[in-house]
Amino acid sequence: MLKSRVAMLSLLIVIISLNEVVAKDLERLWSYGLTSRRTNTPLISENGEHNIYGSLFAYGYSIVIDGKGRRLHPSGRPLEGGEQLLRTSNYQNDPNIRAHAQVVLIMAPIRDALLYHLEGLSYDKWKKLTRPLTLNGIKITQAPNLNPRAILSSRQVYEYAKSRPMEGSPVMRYLEEAELELKCLTFVNFNFVNPEGHNHCEEQGIQQGKGLRLE
Repeated sequence: MLKSRVAMLSLLIVIISLNEVVAKDLERLWSYGLTSRRTNTPLISENGEHNIYGSLFAYGYSIVIDGKGRRLHPSGRPLEGGEQLLRTSNYQNDPNIRAHAQVVLIMAPIRDALLYHLEGLSYDKWKKLTRPLTLNGIKITQAPNLNPRAILSSRQVYEYAKSRPMEGSPVMRYLEEAELELKCLTFVNFNFVNPEGHNHCEEQGIQQGKGLRLE
């Protein structure tokens, strides 16, 4: 337990350091004007950052809320922008509520860094930020080449976004699938079958509820 807390603290230090990167006007960002092919929605928005860099996360004492302060319950839906972690005084007994907050703690800063702060983000910081994914075998497989339909690894998505592409779908696919695979590992007794009848966890060979490796 102590080692896990130290590992999570190390992640928070990386997250906090990202706050040193000054956010520029949206129009100057590589992601401005691009949309997701899946949802047909913009990759970024004025209030889309999560800004949880300085949050004091305590496992079991946090819940996820949307940009309007409404509580979000554990689901397979990806982050859409503006979600926050809210510290609670009571311990959350539902393991999926605890896991949901932990997944957001990991994915929200990755999402912010990739979509809003990429210009000032070094690859070394990106590797540290995505280390929880790498440790758990998420997004480590390299695509044969970088193109708008490729399923990118963490290294490749950084390189792809740095090239200022005109197609944002590979980036959103990376973010959505990485988040979902973290949920596969941490949610228990949860139905991951989507409306099309697919279960991403099973398709990727992920043992549901296995837990996260953080060190």
